[in-house]
Amino acid sequence: MGGSFRGRRKEWSCERSNPRERWLLVILVTGATGFIGGQLAARLVAQGERVRVLARDPRRVTVPGVEVVQGDLGDPASLAAAVAGVARVYHCASWIAYKAPWEQVWQVNVQGTANLLDACVAAGVRRVVHMSSVAAGGPSRDGRPVAECDAPMPLDDPYGKSKLEQERLALGYVSRGVLEVVVVRPSAVYGPGDPSGINTLLKLVRRGFLPFYLGGRQTMVNVVPVGDVVAGCIAAMERGRSGEVYNLVGPNQTHAELFDLLARVSGGRAPFFVMPVPVLLAAARAVAALSRRPPVHPNDVRSWTANWCCSGEKARAELGLSPSDPAEAWHQTLRWLAGRI
Repeated sequence: MGGSFRGRRKEWSCERSNPRERWLLVILVTGATGFIGGQLAARLVAQGERVRVLARDPRRVTVPGVEVVQGDLGDPASLAAAVAGVARVYHCASWIAYKAPWEQVWQVNVQGTANLLDACVAAGVRRVVHMSSVAAGGPSRDGRPVAECDAPMPLDDPYGKSKLEQERLALGYVSRGVLEVVVVRPSAVYGPGDPSGINTLLKLVRRGFLPFYLGGRQTMVNVVPVGDVVAGCIAAMERGRSGEVYNLVGPNQTHAELFDLLARVSGGRAPFFVMPVPVLLAAARAVAALSRRPPVHPNDVRSWTANWCCSGEKARAELGLSPSDPAEAWHQTLRWLAGRI
């Protein structure tokens, strides 16, 4: 598992002929206490890079061999310290919130990104890979895979809208000629290192605790191994064209195909009946009306049951990505989860 990328970008490359000169280049990773950012930071350290991470709580940084700067996207002074002497930045920090107030999500995801990129410009950072999400582009409306060039139509929730605003903000720095920015859009990410998220589906299927489909057997879903996302981020830094957006996605599958695969991998049981979307939405609305912090919000249901059919052709052609085998990726996830389920 982990994917790969081939070749090198001709116009700009992080490679240096002198290993000592390469070591002097500092890479900043935001969001390294999270699932994807932590895996990315670890991969960069393993490749011999000098990595710095920004963390609100340094005690939550579990990646060995990194320099830690305590700070926050809302604190410009700490961002100035984080980007000092940095050549490249991977911006993975984000608030994945489907039910929080828009103002709060905007403050973290949009204003926080503006604060970071302003600090990058002031410090002379050369290049940024900004992590967005396929939520910024929105689900398929006509059954065709959504490509990066399609007009974005995110769902009506704070997360997708804030990710689209992030992208527009970040690419504005490119149009002004002050920073190189490449945007990557992962789909739903799974794999070793995350005890929750999409991995929860594997746990539920293994235990036989998921009796119904969240939407329908033929609704499309796209999930991608975290190793492929990490490889895609690094490829985007090395070879991606500044000002461009790249989907980092797995194969498009129906819910039935995905759950059948999870059942084969885990030895568990796939769901056996379909829960109609109106019933799910009604239940979520009822829970939301009775609880200040509902475990399931109507926006969660809309996201789960949308038709996530995504195109990965551009990333394969321009970044040279080789996707992992889904069965093997889920087997590795199951091995990591052993003892946790």
